[in-house]
Amino acid sequence: MNPDSRTGQDSSLADIMEAGSRDFRRQSIEQGSDLSLWTKLYVANQTMLSALQQRRMSEALVEICSNLLGCEELAIIEINRETGKVQFVTVEGLQKEKTDFVASNGRQVEGRISPGNPYVCADPESTIESELVDSGISAIVPLWVDVRSSGALILFQLLPQRSGFDAEDREVLNLLSIFAGPCLRSQRRD
Repeated sequence: MNPDSRTGQDSSLADIMEAGSRDFRRQSIEQGSDLSLWTKLYVANQTMLSALQQRRMSEALVEICSNLLGCEELAIIEINRETGKVQFVTVEGLQKEKTDFVASNGRQVEGRISPGNPYVCADPESTIESELVDSGISAIVPLWVDVRSSGALILFQLLPQRSGFDAEDREVLNLLSIFAGPCLRSQRRD
């Protein structure tokens, strides 16, 4: 897709993301001590920007979660606000019992979807219901909340070499909570 053929909303979202990429790149040069953080944010942002232009946002989110966050078990869901029914947009690496759990606990998951605020279940100060933690959910990243539906990226068990989300991972989760939803919704409107 060439930039001139983007819709107005896609174009402004892409412009914002391109400015963010420039800022992350500049920060990585200027802030040598935080090179890893700025590089992760740059890579995540560029991956989403490219996916927006190529209309492959779900695949990009799987790539970001796998390569940057060490999570290969995830689901992107949409929850009908009236019925609580869960629709899976993408499922990656999940066993049936985990998809069944999410499908039957839509309201409980929806209660943790707060715009711009990823919910990390493994936090010691977390008050999340033990049932969600026991299901293996590591984080719930809000994608959107509107009158009709809400959406989330649900990350399950991390790779064995990962013991949780560090400060850099949390910045990536924050970035996803800001841009992944608008990018995904833009793609799904077409």
